[in-house]
This record gives sequence, structure tokens and C-alpha cells, in this order.
Amino acid sequence: MRSTIQTSGLFLASSLLGLSAARSVQLRDTPVPLNPPSFDNWKYKGCYSDIQSSRTLAIAAHWGEHVDDDNCVYQCIQLGHIFAGIEYGGQCYCGDYVNPIAGAIDESDCYMPCTKTATQACGGPNAITLYYLDGATPVAPPAAVVTNAGPDGWVSEGCWSDSTADRTLAHRVDTTGGTSGLSIALCVDACNAAGYTLAGAEYGGECYCDNTYANGALLADQTKCNMPCNGKISEYCGGPGAMNFYSYGGATPVGVAPPAATSVTPVTNIPLPSAWATLGCFTDNVGARALAHGMNVPSLTVDKCVSACASAGYTIAGVEYGGECYCDNAIQNGQGQAPDGSVGCNMGCSGNAGEMCGGSNRMNVYAAGPAWVSIGCYTDQVYERTLTTLGAYDGLLTISKCQASCKAAGFAYAGMEYHNECHCGNSFSNGGAIAPDGSAGCSMTCDGDSTQICGGSNRLSMYEFINADGTVVAPAAASSTASSTIVSTPTPTPTPSTAAAPTDIPTGWAYKGCWTDQAHGRILANGQPDSTTNTIESCITTCAGLGYAIAGLEYSSQCFCDNYIQNQGALASSDGQCAMKCSGNSGEVCGGPNLVSLYATAEPAAAPVAAVKKTNLPATSDGKTWSYAGCYSDQDGNRDVGEPAAGALELENFTGNSADWCLTQCASKGYDAASTEYSKQCFCGYQSLWPSNPAPTLLDDSQCNMVCTGDDTQLCGGAGTTSFYRLSAPSGT
Repeated sequence: MRSTIQTSGLFLASSLLGLSAARSVQLRDTPVPLNPPSFDNWKYKGCYSDIQSSRTLAIAAHWGEHVDDDNCVYQCIQLGHIFAGIEYGGQCYCGDYVNPIAGAIDESDCYMPCTKTATQACGGPNAITLYYLDGATPVAPPAAVVTNAGPDGWVSEGCWSDSTADRTLAHRVDTTGGTSGLSIALCVDACNAAGYTLAGAEYGGECYCDNTYANGALLADQTKCNMPCNGKISEYCGGPGAMNFYSYGGATPVGVAPPAATSVTPVTNIPLPSAWATLGCFTDNVGARALAHGMNVPSLTVDKCVSACASAGYTIAGVEYGGECYCDNAIQNGQGQAPDGSVGCNMGCSGNAGEMCGGSNRMNVYAAGPAWVSIGCYTDQVYERTLTTLGAYDGLLTISKCQASCKAAGFAYAGMEYHNECHCGNSFSNGGAIAPDGSAGCSMTCDGDSTQICGGSNRLSMYEFINADGTVVAPAAASSTASSTIVSTPTPTPTPSTAAAPTDIPTGWAYKGCWTDQAHGRILANGQPDSTTNTIESCITTCAGLGYAIAGLEYSSQCFCDNYIQNQGALASSDGQCAMKCSGNSGEVCGGPNLVSLYATAEPAAAPVAAVKKTNLPATSDGKTWSYAGCYSDQDGNRDVGEPAAGALELENFTGNSADWCLTQCASKGYDAASTEYSKQCFCGYQSLWPSNPAPTLLDDSQCNMVCTGDDTQLCGGAGTTSFYRLSAPSGT
């Protein structure tokens, strides 16, 4: 036993010696800040205090396993800031001023090694290693944000939870200046004027009122109310799912139990004021309202909301979430009829449970006539039209021109498509319906007004005419003169002309035949403005001047350019099908309806088939390689590569995006995950930031189908889908 003890004693002594030696090594290797950093004119400022509720530097730029002092300074340079700071080993912050409440602290408080370079110090808990650009002038810091204690007899009750599904205070009200001008004083004044004793400010710009509260409760974490008021940034106006809660006179807020569920058969034929009509169940969103102006209507019914909106001078009314009333004169933010019909409008009105007053992010919408009202983005097909009559108009297309054309011919529906097409009808044909992707496909601006949207590819911006008596039926037939501006589709075959071939075609160009158009989309992608002086010579000259090798003339006044034949374009059955005289020279032929007279410098070739790039991906200077991981679902707020708050980066390139460009950009900035999306977007981030709630869904590659803006042979994700890539270590490591 003694021998054992002695051995143990020797082991203990040696262990202590080893620990002492290890400790001395650790002291010698204590990380230190990089001083100076590797970038010109950047200097070390010191170890500064930092707290989560009031950051020393305002911008969270980059977090994770790849952070050191130089890396963070570089990120801040790229983002255009003059201060950089690293905290807790791997959190990089940037800014243009240092929070006045922060101050220099002992250097030993910034002791944590950087996640990328362990010999460098990257702050510590509530301590930040700070760098600055020498010679740059900091901006003035904003006034400190505080919780308003309560103006004019109102008392702050703290930060309370809230939910769009279960409101703490039931009545949302408008305040002076709208959401962009909200302050606590404006919110409590609005509630007081409406007769309420409880008020809550949320999400920077929303104001809610009531006399009792439901569902919500005082939060343990008061920092959830962290968004400055839009109209007064020195005070807080709640946050996402959290509200700064106030009571009048400091009386203890009284809660109310939610009403017991009852089975009520909804009324489907609701009496409406004269001239008002039902438009259906529409989509809505707290951050992008379909109707911008909230009204305070206690004990809400449809009639009360419609009357309130009409009295305020609005022509559209919407009821939502059982107790909310909104008004406007136009449908806003691309909202439209819900793709799932009336399913989501399932909540009884607070003043009459037998009536439906919308639902969660769903709104029953009503409008007054006579007027055209947007009802959303609808599907369409070239040979199976949703609206079967083609509307004619003078000049370049605007929404009002199409509406006037359809109304003059006696139609109740008008739809604008592909930036320059007008379609009319009295019903929806061939399965046309509200687009399943909402307004995403209606993204093309009108040729005649770039502030308006005129549909998209196989998408119609749809409008419905409401008569003065509130009915939605076809207006009375117009005169023969008016109706002559409407052409029923398919367009009648034009009379063949005996047009002579042009004699002064630019050198090197030749006629290549009559081609069909729009069978699967445009065969030449780059349309020029319609012209009343269109000729073969003018179209070729325009296309050649823009660098194109193919010119096509269509429908008398249209000119298109390209370098390839797109969308499986093919020759028509005979040249004689192209028979419409050019608008600028009746002696020349300029195609026909969906027929193109084609000219080119060589034999036209089909466009390369675009595909997601999976091979020959760029390598980094240190031998790392990119690999394609698949086509995944992606969404704003839950990006596959991570969010900016966690260090990810979003880039947009309207003319040069491709897999090569995006991967090169991400690698140069130290990222190991990249994705391309929506043709023009490039996202950089880290594989470690792959989201889990919800996790992205692996999709078929066909869902990533949008051509990159910088390479028409490559596909760069899609709408809500992303082509995802990972950076791997060099082989053999």
C-alpha cells in the first residue's frame, strides 16, 4: 500500500509539474490583438465594453468559425464601415460610430482566441476588440433609445408578448403620419381618442388598442421590445411579436378570457351599401398591407367597415382577423385574391359571428363602383387564353388604356400581360385562375408607364369592373365604333400582300424565312418599342446597332432582336403566312399575328440550353474546390446559407451573375457556402449556418430554372429556389 501511495505521490507531483508547465505555456501563448491589422490606415483602438441590448457597433456582419481580426476588418471594409470589432471569439461587428455608453476596459478582458486564428484576441464576454480607420470621420451616434415611461397620464406596463394569430389588444388604429411616423405619444393619443384605456406599440410602426387584453403577457425578456419607433427613434415601439404596453392612469390591465368556441353558420349573402360589391378573400401581410389605412370599428361587421371606409372617402374596404377594418382606393403591395379561395377567410366578425371577417393574413375585400379594381395575378397560356379577346390600344400599353379598351367593347375583365399585351373577357376560360405563386409572376412594367405592372410571362395583371349599382357583370355593349378597337382571338388571317423585297438591307444581312412565335414563348427575347414607322431596314439597323445578329419583324409594328432562336422556335409552314404590311412601308412584309419575318447575318441557331453549372467550378488559390449540392427551397428570413445577422452576405448583379461569378465572390470573402437565386442574386454564407427550423427541401433541378443575368447558358436558381454550392478542402487534407 505504501508503495502505491508513493507511486501516486510521484504521479501527483509530476502531474502538478506538467500542469505548471502547461500553465506557463498558456501564459506565453495568450492571444493578443492584431496590431496593426493588415489593411492600410486601419489601427487598433483597444478593448471596449459591449452589451447585447445596446451594441458598441451597430452592424452584426459576420459570425462563426472563420473569424479573426483581419477577417472582420475586411468584412467591414467591404460593407463600407469605418469601425470593426470582434467579440466572444467569433462575432464580427461593424459601424460608423462607437456607442457613447461603451468605454475602454482592461485589455485582459479581451482574452478569447479568434475562431480562425487562435493567436489573435477576439474580445470576450461583453468585451469587444476594436479597430478603426484612421482619418475617417465618425457619424454622430443616434440618441440613446429608451422605453418611454408614459406620456400624458399613460404608464408603461413593460414589454408584452403578441401574436398575429392571437392579438393581445384587438384593435389596430391609424396614427398621424401612418406607420412611418409612429411614436408612443401618437399611439396612446389615438387609443385615447377612440375611447380605449390600453395601448400597445409594435414592430416600430403598429399601434393597437383595447380596454382589456387577451392572450399576451408580460415578457421575462424585456429586450424583445428592441425596435425604435419609426417616427421617433429615441424610444422603443415593440419588436417582432412584442409590444410596448401602456395603460391609462396606471390602472392594472384587466385580462379577458377568450370566448368559447361556438358553431355558427356564416352568412354568405351579406347586405352591402348601394354600389358596393364583394371581391372575395384576398391575401394580406402585416409588413405589406393590401389596404394601407386601418380603421377603429368596435364590434366589427362587414357593413360597419364598408360604411367607415366610404365615410372616409375610400372605395375599397377589407375586414380581417375578426376585428380589423382596413380601407384604401387601390389594392397595394401586389396582394390579390387568395390562391386557396375562401378557405383562409374563416373568422367570424366580432360584432356578428355569422359574418366572415377574414382570417390570419386573409381579408374579405369589398369595393364601390363604378371602378376597375385589381383582383390579383392570374395564370394564362398562349393557345388557351384565360381572357379570349385581344384588346387594341394606341401607343404604348398602360393599365388605363387596356381597361378603356375592354370597357368600350363591353367586357368586365381586363388583363395586362408580358408588358405590352391587353386581353379582355367576361369570364375566365381554359382553366385560368389566380396564380399559385401570388404576385411573383406579375413582374413586368408596362411599356407605357414604368411605374405600373403589366403582368409577366404567362401571367395576367387582372382587373374587374364594378358597375355603379355594385354588380359585376359585363357593361352595356358599346357602339360599333368603340367595339372596332377589339380584336377577337385568334386574330383573323390578314390579307396577303404583294410586298416587294427591300433593296437596301444592311450588308451581310439576309432573309431567313417566316417563323412561328409564342408557341412556347418569344423566339427572340429582346423586343423594341412598337413603331408606326417600322420597316425591315429600321429593325435590322436597330438590332445591329445593339450588337445582335438576328432581327425579326412581327404584327406590322413590332421589332425583336437576339443572337439565338429561343423557346424551340420553328419555321412556319409557308412564307406566305407572314403577310402583314410594315407600319412604316406598305410595300414590305413585317410578319403577322405570332409570325416573324426573320433576318440574320448567318443561319439562325437555337439558343444553348441553359443548365445549372455543376462541373468546372472555380477553385480557390489554396486549392479548395466548389461542388454543387442541389436545388433547394429558400426563403427570406431563413436563408440556406444563413442570415446577415449571423454573418451571411447577399449580393445582386443585374447584368453579370453566374455560378462562376458568385462562387468567386463568396470564396474571396472567406465563405464556404454559396447559392444563386432569381437570376440575379448571389448569397454567401457558411455550411454551419444551414437552417433547421424549417430545414430547406431538396427539389428537382427543374425547379431552379431562371437564366443567370451574366451567362445565358447557366441557370441561377428560381423564385424561392436556390442553386446551392459547398466549398471543400483540398484533396488529401
